[in-house]
Amino acid sequence: MAHPQVAITGLGLVTPAGIGVESSWQGVLSGVSAAAKDPNLEGIAVDISCRVPGFDAAALLGPKHARRLDRFVQLAVVAGREAVADAGLDPETWDGARVGVVLGCGMGGAATWETQHRRMLEHGPGKVSPMLIPMLVPNMVAGQLAMEFAAYGPNLVTATACASGATAIGVARDLLRSGSCDIVLTGGTEAGLTPLSIAGFAQMGALSARTDDPGAASRPFDVGRDGFVAAEAAGVLVLEREDDAKARRATVRARLAGYGASADAHHATAPHPQGAGAERAIVAALADAGIAPDEVDHVNAHGTSTPLNDVAEARTLRRVLGDGFSVTSTKGVTGHSLGAAGAIEAAFSVLTISNGLTPPTANLDSQDPEADIDVVAKAPREGNVDVVVSNSFGFGGQNAVLVVTAA
Repeated sequence: MAHPQVAITGLGLVTPAGIGVESSWQGVLSGVSAAAKDPNLEGIAVDISCRVPGFDAAALLGPKHARRLDRFVQLAVVAGREAVADAGLDPETWDGARVGVVLGCGMGGAATWETQHRRMLEHGPGKVSPMLIPMLVPNMVAGQLAMEFAAYGPNLVTATACASGATAIGVARDLLRSGSCDIVLTGGTEAGLTPLSIAGFAQMGALSARTDDPGAASRPFDVGRDGFVAAEAAGVLVLEREDDAKARRATVRARLAGYGASADAHHATAPHPQGAGAERAIVAALADAGIAPDEVDHVNAHGTSTPLNDVAEARTLRRVLGDGFSVTSTKGVTGHSLGAAGAIEAAFSVLTISNGLTPPTANLDSQDPEADIDVVAKAPREGNVDVVVSNSFGFGGQNAVLVVTAA
């Protein structure tokens, strides 16, 4: 039996490139990195990050509501509101029992955890906030969105590290295909730019050490790359079965045509050197979409700016897809937002299709010859794009790949 087509009808973005879809899109088209010195990381070996500019949770959500939410939830609620409005939906009139929420998040309330741990050490356990657990646990972002939008259907959070957002979108797609939901709010969020978290990444050697020149630190596929720049972000997409969307005369931005997932089963933090797991996920996603490799126009790469990942991914793309496709990594601008990355990059894939513009990869001054693929650099590339593969790969060897197509 043929599966129903799944439509993407709404987008919401809060990223280091800007607050809102249009601001974020213009930011990634500019090709200018959002990385900067981060006063909150003073004293850490790597004291740069990509933060959301000018995010005022109290102004956007109300002071009382904002105080009861960790930043990773604040970002997601703002993105969710934009996505629901963009889809032309009204939670006061929809059948909430048929609306699900699936969000990806790798770390949960890291800032709350660190703040309250410090308070306990300095003032004793009696001074720990009773809101610690409700603000900390990762599942709370899905729970808060359900409360925000009266969504009473399946409600869960996926945690596959840097693939979490893409995994969530794949799971959401399956809920629609199975008939469990009529609408799913999905995507990912992360706000882990805390001293302890960044110190941990720095000790691993995963981060760029180019702290004297933050704007040049995130440089996917460049021969001078030396690690990623950590970021925060949230992206929410509204998914519906296409027939349902058309019946209510909604604008279908694009289709979520395919999803593939796999495990490297190789190493805790390093990708499989030949990209075997990534290849399985890409092949599965294309098969799910019924699309041949030579039909792919563009790849929004995982492209973290780490020495091992970028070459392994480039070789895998060349091996699986051949040539004739363009590649970009929007992480050159946004940095790496971990559990949110797959979601914001899925949204950028939709925007690439609908605008006929491919964002450039920031800071690509000298492409690594080992990455023998057509990487867009310096300026946006105009041209019709109908099929996009969006890659997300996470620590633990977890891979999630989405295929997004023109409606």
